Amino acid sequence: MHLRFIQTCYNKFTMTIRLRTILISFVVLILIAFLFAERALLTPIVLGAIFAYLFNPTVNFFSEKIKLPRSLSVVVIYIIIVSIVVAAATVLTRQFLAESDDIRNYITAFAANAQQQVRTLPDFIRPTANDFIDAVVKSKTVGSVSLLPFFPKAISRIVSFLIFVFSGYYFLKEGGSMIEKGLTYVPSEYKVDIEILLRKINSVLGGYLRGQLFLVFLMSGVTFVALSVLGVRFALLIAIFSGFAEIVPVVGPIIAGALATLVVFLTGTVNFGLSPVAGAIAVVTIYFILRHAEDYFVIPHVMGKITKLPPFVIFLSVIAGGHLWGIMGLILAVPIAAIIRIILEFFLDQRAENGEGD
Repeated sequence: MHLRFIQTCYNKFTMTIRLRTILISFVVLILIAFLFAERALLTPIVLGAIFAYLFNPTVNFFSEKIKLPRSLSVVVIYIIIVSIVVAAATVLTRQFLAESDDIRNYITAFAANAQQQVRTLPDFIRPTANDFIDAVVKSKTVGSVSLLPFFPKAISRIVSFLIFVFSGYYFLKEGGSMIEKGLTYVPSEYKVDIEILLRKINSVLGGYLRGQLFLVFLMSGVTFVALSVLGVRFALLIAIFSGFAEIVPVVGPIIAGALATLVVFLTGTVNFGLSPVAGAIAVVTIYFILRHAEDYFVIPHVMGKITKLPPFVIFLSVIAGGHLWGIMGLILAVPIAAIIRIILEFFLDQRAENGEGD
């Protein structure tokens, strides 16, 4: 009788796999809704996690191969990164500031010339043209009256940066142990499957993010060298934009190439005595060559072999991610889509192994 009572209590207490799956899915949906509602607050934490993913192999190298304590290894990585950033800023700041001033002066001259040209347009087009010119002019300046609201924003950005720094440090130092502790709460019959799933997700996420970072720096550097050789105006700013445009697959590089071509067509080049049209054609050729070099030598390892997603799915993921979460959505859209693919394939394989697909 006691045994039957215990068995009955056990049966009532134990959830079926289906009910447990529904409960887990419900918790995940609530977590996703919370993350979406608090996405602005969580942005520096997510960036810290991305930072940890990028540099975790380096920290592992220092702690496992050189035998440094993991905390000291993370500090060494921070020192190296800060040194590189300071060195790059020392080399590039002067040209960056010079090009920024040059852009402001160019926009001022362009607006003055455009306002004269607007007077020759039909009356019904003038208001729209004037609004466009005003928007262009306002984009390069910040009035003294509007400086006050920037103080709270500056404080908020400092706090966000500190959260990012401490989050990155914590994830680099404790990330492995956090996963191990989390696995202790997983029922033993699912632990092996969850470990395999996490290993696949970690491989895709880490590989994609490191590949994307490499792609940003590679394209920024190569584009800057190519545009500088041509003597293109605003070469550094265009190169930086072109590098970060790689975050948005398909559309980003096209926009970057179109922007560089437009700048050369309007301002011309300094070297080789090229006309604006010839310079624009040269820039189109450069971007065309770089694009195809990416497609053959870089993209297959960043997008294709790592994510295993069709280009159309990548494009839709980026558009949806940018709409939902801005820059963070653009960065995380493709790896999240790849993770969803991994999870779906995992459960489909599990069903096939259990004979549920018959």
